[in-house]
Order: sequence, then structure tokens, then C-alpha cells
Amino acid sequence: MDSWEAKELDNPLGVFLRARRQQVRPEQQCIVPGGARQVAGLRRDEVAMLAGISTDYYARMEQGRERHPSRKVVDALSAALLLDRASSRFLRELAAGDDDAAVGDPLAAGRLDAVRPLLGSLTVPAILVDRWLNIVAANALGEVLHEGLEHRENYARMVFLSPGAQEFFADWSELARCMVAALRAGAGSAAGSARLERLVGELAVASEVFSTAWAQHDVYEKAVDRKRFRHPLVGALVFNQHVLELPDSDGHQIWAYHPTDDATEEALVRLGSLATLSASTFTTREVRTS
Repeated sequence: MDSWEAKELDNPLGVFLRARRQQVRPEQQCIVPGGARQVAGLRRDEVAMLAGISTDYYARMEQGRERHPSRKVVDALSAALLLDRASSRFLRELAAGDDDAAVGDPLAAGRLDAVRPLLGSLTVPAILVDRWLNIVAANALGEVLHEGLEHRENYARMVFLSPGAQEFFADWSELARCMVAALRAGAGSAAGSARLERLVGELAVASEVFSTAWAQHDVYEKAVDRKRFRHPLVGALVFNQHVLELPDSDGHQIWAYHPTDDATEEALVRLGSLATLSASTFTTREVRTS
């Protein structure tokens, strides 16, 4: 395990704070940079001053000696580090992290049974993912939409490990960046978990793009995204990807892909004719937990 992975596993709050302060230029907070600086971005004492706390207290957070600052301190740090809404919420989850909480549990069988008919009734591609981006379920169009790609049990693995991914996803570089940030956002209070470590370790070893982006500690929460595919069977596809949160489900989301133009709608009809139709209009996957 690399040293940065070990540190993040042991001290996710401190690693996040350090990474994000290094991204804020002094002039962004109306601070005169002065002479040569030993660190990129803000110094610890500058963050402390902006947040209205002592430098010693801030240092203890970065060092992992203070893991649960108050909501008032967290909000002040968010302002000092110029965090957006998604990153601020992520910081709050890190600060409140419950070590005894069960995070990343599978969707209860009854809840999954209730979601299956919904997926099957949708006339657009749709998949159900958990906080680790495991693809728990998909309707027939959701399955055939990703036809030809490998590692289809997990969306991050599919993007970074599939041999044809960079050709299939027309905006692969942007998608890769968002995928890393979405995985971090989904991890939430489990950012230091061994389960996340295994997934991140696998992807970091296989992809320098992933390891570089993960070290940036960006956080991204999907709402509506434009997605462009180069499908091997029907050609170019352009969708608005809508993200629907499942309340009280430990981070599960439905990703629904709505066509943006007539050409995509026509291609989707052709794609639907290629889907294997059976008595079931959805697929449920075994979610890898190890």
C-alpha cells in the first residue's frame, strides 16, 4: 500500500484538509503571498486565521489528533478552503464519521424488489448503483447500453479498466475525473474504510489517471450530466443522465439516460431491438463486497 493510501485510511479528515488547502491560492482569500512559500496553497496558520481557530487546533485536525470538530468549525473551514456544496457536505460527513456505523450495506431485499418494477417500466436505459459504484441492477436497455465493455459489475472499474472504454465514452477524460470525484463523494463517512481502500488500490495501480485524480480530493455529486457514447452497435448516442437518490438506502442511486435528440431516440429504438427480452425486464447483480 502506498504511503498516501495508508495515511488516508488512518486519517481521512486530515488528508482531505491538507489536500484542499494546497489547492487554494493565498490571493483567492485576499492574502498577500509574500516571498517564497514552502508549501503550495495556504499555510496552516492562514487556514486557522480564516476559520477563526487556533493554529494548534487546526494542526491537530490535519495530524489526526482531532477527528470530530464541531459543525461551526467545519462550516468555517469550508469557507476558508472555498469548498463547494458537495465538498462541504463531504467534510461534514468526515468530521461526524461514526466508526460503528454500517456503511455500504446492500439494499434490503424488499427494497430491491420494489425498485425492480420501476427499472423495468422505464423506456430509457437505467441502472441502479450503490455508493461504491457497484451496478446492483439494470433494465434491459441499461444492460445493452454498455454492451461490449468489461468489468460491468462496477462503473468505476468499467471506466478505468475496460480496454475499449476510452473509445466507447466520447468524453472519457472528463468522465474519468467526475467518476473519481463521485466515488469519493459516495464514500462519505466511509472514506477511510478498508473496503474503499481495496477498490481505490486496484484502480490506482491500473490507472495513473485515477491515482492522480484521487490525490486531488475533489468531490462531485451528480444531478444531471450530458453523456456521449460511441456504441459499437448503433453509433453515436447523446443522453442527459438524471440521478435519482433512493432515500434511506445508504447511498443507492438510479441513473436514467434520456435521449437528447432525434438521432439518439432512433438509435435507442434500434438498441432496444437488440436487447435480450425475457420474462424479466431487469438484471440484478451480485455486488462484490471483498
